Amino acid sequence: MKKISKNVLLVSSVGLAGSAFAVTNTHPVFAASNAATNANSSQDVASAQTQVNEAQKEVDQTQSQLNAAESQLSTANNNLDQKNANLQNAKEAVDNANSKVASASSDNSSAQSQLDQAQSDFDSANSDYQDAVKEDKDQQQKVADAESELKDKQSQLDEIHKKNSDINAQIDSTNSDINNYQSQISDLQKKKDELTPKLDSAQEALNAKQQKIDAATQDLQKAQKDLGEATSTNEQFPLPQSYIDYVTGKSIDWDTATKDLQEAAASYTSPFADGDASDNVYDDPSALSDSDRKRLNLYVKNLIDSIKSQVGSTNKMTVTDGSLELAKRYTQKFQSSNEKLFREYDAIKLASSNMGLVDYAFVVYDIAADRHGTTKMSEIAKAAFDLITQQLANPSTYKDIIDRNCYFSVAVTTQDDKFYVSLLRSTIYYPSLFPSSFGTKEVLPDEIVAKEDAVKKAQTALDQAKNDASPEQSTYDQLRSQNQELDQQISDLQAKINDAQNSINDLRSQIEDDRFAQLDVNVANADLTQEQSAAQLTAAKVQSAQTWLNTAQSTLASAKQRVDSTKAELDKAESDLNNVKQKLQAAQQAYDSASKAQSDASKNVDSLKQQLATAKKKLAHAKAELVLAQTKQNTDNKQNQGSSDNEQNQGSSDNKQNQGNSDNKQNQGNSDNKQNQGSSDNKQNQGSSDNKQNQGSSDNKQNQGNSDNKQKSDNSNTKKDASNSKSSSSTTGKQTTTKKKTTKKATKKTNKKATTKKKSTNKAIKKTTKKKTPKKATKKLTKKTIKKSSKKAKSTKKTTKKTTKKKVAKKVKKAKKVVVASSKFTSLKGSKKAFVGKWKKAKSVSGYQVRYSTASSMKKAKTKSTKATKLKVSGLKSKKKYYVQLRSYRKLSNNTYYSAWTKAKTVKTR
Repeated sequence: MKKISKNVLLVSSVGLAGSAFAVTNTHPVFAASNAATNANSSQDVASAQTQVNEAQKEVDQTQSQLNAAESQLSTANNNLDQKNANLQNAKEAVDNANSKVASASSDNSSAQSQLDQAQSDFDSANSDYQDAVKEDKDQQQKVADAESELKDKQSQLDEIHKKNSDINAQIDSTNSDINNYQSQISDLQKKKDELTPKLDSAQEALNAKQQKIDAATQDLQKAQKDLGEATSTNEQFPLPQSYIDYVTGKSIDWDTATKDLQEAAASYTSPFADGDASDNVYDDPSALSDSDRKRLNLYVKNLIDSIKSQVGSTNKMTVTDGSLELAKRYTQKFQSSNEKLFREYDAIKLASSNMGLVDYAFVVYDIAADRHGTTKMSEIAKAAFDLITQQLANPSTYKDIIDRNCYFSVAVTTQDDKFYVSLLRSTIYYPSLFPSSFGTKEVLPDEIVAKEDAVKKAQTALDQAKNDASPEQSTYDQLRSQNQELDQQISDLQAKINDAQNSINDLRSQIEDDRFAQLDVNVANADLTQEQSAAQLTAAKVQSAQTWLNTAQSTLASAKQRVDSTKAELDKAESDLNNVKQKLQAAQQAYDSASKAQSDASKNVDSLKQQLATAKKKLAHAKAELVLAQTKQNTDNKQNQGSSDNEQNQGSSDNKQNQGNSDNKQNQGNSDNKQNQGSSDNKQNQGSSDNKQNQGSSDNKQNQGNSDNKQKSDNSNTKKDASNSKSSSSTTGKQTTTKKKTTKKATKKTNKKATTKKKSTNKAIKKTTKKKTPKKATKKLTKKTIKKSSKKAKSTKKTTKKTTKKKVAKKVKKAKKVVVASSKFTSLKGSKKAFVGKWKKAKSVSGYQVRYSTASSMKKAKTKSTKATKLKVSGLKSKKKYYVQLRSYRKLSNNTYYSAWTKAKTVKTR
């Protein structure tokens, strides 16, 4: 079922309602109720009129806002067009500037190519000139070498003559010296013959005395041997190697050292054998005899000396007569003391004080042993040995045994059922620090004292025998010395004669034949003449190369001027290009800003148009309600006019109905016209959207344009409905004004139409229903217009993309290679394992690169960069030839551009 516009139905119903009321007024039933509804009709008309006024006010306000917004949109469109024109002008300026840059770059490249060619010609000419100069220089050097060679050969010949003359003079002088030496030898031999009988007689007298000296010497040697055997000790305690390593710092394993020390102590054999004849027994060990006390002290001393020698210690612990006396007094004080706790402390203090020593001049180390009735000397010696090993096994006291220079003694004391062996060690060593009453003479065994006396006696006998033989020895020594002196003099003279003979032989071998030297002089003279002729040819070659070099240099200077000129033009063109690019950026920003302002204004206009359409719909509806209320009021008033008026009203209603039908057709035509107008508006808007797209707007703007077309199409439909409403309202007004004229005609037809009320009413409704509303046509037109607009937008989008790609391709083609100014070496000198290069400063460059290699192909070349015009490359091989090249580089937009490498130059390090 086809839909019919609400406003069309409402307006159409106005005519039907008039007919209906006309018919019903003739019926008796409806006539009774008409009087009651007259009062309400007036109120409905007034209310509808108020709604119409309010709706009209809203339409007027919205229309005013829309007019202002459209004015702003027009201004924005004009501004956008102006900005687009500016943007196109800026793009054209950039294209022109790019063209100028390309042209200037081409000119500069051409000039640079000419410069490179001129530089190549100059380098070639310079190379030829340098080669000619070098060749001439080498030839001049050959001439100089030939002259030098001739001079050297002549000098050698002169030297040979002089040398031979000098050698003959030396031979004559040496022969004279030999004759003189032989005369001196004859005189010395005569003196020696006279001295020989006297020397033999002195030898016989000395041999008689020498027998006594030899016997005394043998006695002294035997006595010294006996003393050495007596002083050597048998009290040897072999220390384990682990302990020696720890003490000497070769190991830090103390646990192993002490463990091995204890095992060595357990296997030690004491020289005090149990049950020996000298193993004395004491009831009180503190009452040792002087001999056993001395024997015990010397045993401990020998034991300590053995330990020190094994660890390499040079310090000495000495037993003196003073330290023995101190041990004796210490024993007495200890035994007589009643102290229990500090007995040892008081004893050493009192003993030291009695001997004039300072307090604590000696310290005491002791060990306790059990007493079982009597005590043997071997047990006391065993306790003394345990005391020494106990000190060695203590990490805090072993150094007191090994690293001390001191006096010491051993004392034996008793207390209760134990006896103590104590080691008394002095804390000071120097004799000057002890009082004179303290004896510092070392105590030795009696056997050693006797052996020392025997040595002294043997020494005295030997000295006496030598003293008795002193006169004979003196005479013999004097004569032997004279004889030896004569032998030495004769030997020296004979050696001189031998040397002189050898010298004569050497001198004779040095005499040279001058014939070969003379031949060398002749050859050197011929070589000099040949080299001088060649030098004349190389000098002429240098002059020819100089002329070509001057011509190439002039051409190079001209090419450089042209490069500088084209480079200046290129720099200016690039500067202009940067300026117009900045202007293009500013124009693009201005265009984007104007485009945004135009888009905002367009959206505002579209929004106000929607508001206006809504307000017009409300106004049309209010006017329809007013017409309906007015019609109802007029019908109610007609009820009071009687049957004649009813007929007239019936005719009037028919006229209104017919008139309404004609109005509907008119409205349909108006709607069609507006529909066509809306279609043209759509096309116009689509064109506007296409224009925006051609001006460089984005796809979003194109889509926006499409949405605007749809919205405007809807607005045209809204205007169509409002026009229909106005048309209906106008028709109703005409019906009201012609009321009186149609009254008579209507009265005549009242009865006839009253009988056919239902039929006419149904026909009017059917007729109204069958009419086509303009809405369907509007919809079709709008969809068609939107499709066309969409197709055109897509076509425009594709065209824009193709155009953009073409422009990008053109810009890429227009992009030219950046030309970097080159430079060249002004000097290249070698130094010790290095070389130093200098070059001219190039314009508009960021820096320079130097690469070097020992190969002319630059294989395995190394490169160094710098911003200066000088570079020293060190760490090279000495006396090596290097090939060196130079180029410039320039950094632009995070890219680096390089010039070509210069022709390789050579340099040799020292």
